[in-house]
Amino acid sequence: METLTLKEFLETVKAGLESSFPLHYWVTAEISGLRINPNSKHCYLDLVEKNEHAVVAKSGGVIWKGRFEYINKKFAESTGQELKDGLKVLLLINILFHELYGFKLNIDDIDPSYTLGEFALHRKKILERLEKEGLLGKNRMLSFPEVPQRIAIISSPSAAGYEDFINTLSLNKYGYTFSTRLFPAFMQGEQTEKSVVDAISECVDRRKEFDVVIIIRGGGDQVDLHGFDNYAIGKAISLCPLPVITGIGHRRDESVADFAAHTRMISPTAVAEFIISRTRDFEDRLDKAGTRLESRMKQELSAQNSLVETAGKHLSIFTGFFLRNQGKRFSETGVNFRNGVSKRIAYNEFRLQQVPLNLMRNSLSLMKNRLSDLDRHREKIELMNPARLLEKGYSLTYKNGSILKNTDGISPGDSIETRLHRGKTVSTVTE
Repeated sequence: METLTLKEFLETVKAGLESSFPLHYWVTAEISGLRINPNSKHCYLDLVEKNEHAVVAKSGGVIWKGRFEYINKKFAESTGQELKDGLKVLLLINILFHELYGFKLNIDDIDPSYTLGEFALHRKKILERLEKEGLLGKNRMLSFPEVPQRIAIISSPSAAGYEDFINTLSLNKYGYTFSTRLFPAFMQGEQTEKSVVDAISECVDRRKEFDVVIIIRGGGDQVDLHGFDNYAIGKAISLCPLPVITGIGHRRDESVADFAAHTRMISPTAVAEFIISRTRDFEDRLDKAGTRLESRMKQELSAQNSLVETAGKHLSIFTGFFLRNQGKRFSETGVNFRNGVSKRIAYNEFRLQQVPLNLMRNSLSLMKNRLSDLDRHREKIELMNPARLLEKGYSLTYKNGSILKNTDGISPGDSIETRLHRGKTVSTVTE
């Protein structure tokens, strides 16, 4: 048997490999142990294949400096993140074997579309699971508060997006004030899932203190954004009893967190502007309602004044007619009396003397009765004046511009307005 030195043997292996695998090959694998040599800037990494339980294949690989800069830039521009451990990739490789350094795979290119497909497939599986469990869209079914003033914020305290949100909210041109509380969480990296889920859980425990929950992170590149394509985060958002708004800072794709949230905005600043606009819209509606109510009250008062004036005119006409009629009757009675006096003076002088007195007494009594009737009419007219009722301590209560006559249609949380003799009040129903 021929004896070979180690170098000769390895040269034979190298020649055999090069002759058996002379071409480039497209291979799918998962990146593991990626590292960059600080001196040469070459990228070294392990490529692995896994089944459900263990690694079933493994090989070392290298991307030379010149190719690495090109491949990493192209991959980041296409997928939104740089090469890192745990990514599934499609690589263009050829075999390298060196007598001194051993076997490696030379990576000449990486196809970003394959990794994007893996991201999309991963997101799709999570969304299908949430849909099957009846969780997807559950948070969107919650009623959004008219004026969200008490805000729970889940973010990194050092994130630029958190600072942008606070500045936009506090420096709004309308002078609105909001109550905010930060629940710190990691917005990227391996700790994202646990810290965000824990922060949501804490918000749920203190849900009576807040109107909404917002999840925000800084803008810039999209590295590690896929941490929000996470089942646990999606489930926690879906089950949150408060409306959740996301402003994770990306335009191109929606993450699982965005699909699960009540409202999705593109950035922390957009979230702040949305909350401010909700408050502004409510104020506008309130102003318009007040204007409509004031106009309605003026119309009602004008109508009542018209009724009072009409009643006064009718009373004046009736009184004049009555007095003229009574005067005519009185004149006729005087004429008859004078004609009868001459005939009966001799017959009943005493009775003749009593007639003027009786006539005066009856006339006064009749006038008193008619004056009493006039007083009663005047009192009724006065009672019909709404302003007089308000002056006595009564009030008018309105909801949405309509006078309330009973409690039907009133619920806790409704806004009602009470009109008094002087001024008005706006109240919120508690019971």
